[in-house]
Amino acid sequence: MTISTKMRRFAEKSSWIRKMFEEGAKMKAQYGAENVFDFSLGNPDVPPPPEFNKAIRKIVKDETPGIHAYMPNGGYPWVREALSGKMSKEQGVDIFHGDMLMTCGAAGALNVVMKALLNPGEEVIILAP
Repeated sequence: MTISTKMRRFAEKSSWIRKMFEEGAKMKAQYGAENVFDFSLGNPDVPPPPEFNKAIRKIVKDETPGIHAYMPNGGYPWVREALSGKMSKEQGVDIFHGDMLMTCGAAGALNVVMKALLNPGEEVIILAP
């Protein structure tokens, strides 16, 4: 099997979210980006505020040793502490920062939750829209 055939098969078996994203790109090309609202991947449809761009530039210019290194698997401890404090206050319960994980998007979060709740071989029924 050639590499291109193998990669094509992987692409054909990609997630429905990715397929919707690709269909949105085709529709934008066909009908104009201003006429298609693609929320498949949660991509923002407005530019970030100026404050965001200013903060990003400041972070990128920071040359402190280790500042741009990989973070721990669960996320930066100081972020988890801040978030657990905020959530504890909002929900009226104590949430320990060591009991939470930071993820990159909903798919990563669902992956962690499913691996925590399910055992190998168990089945899950998911309703498709």
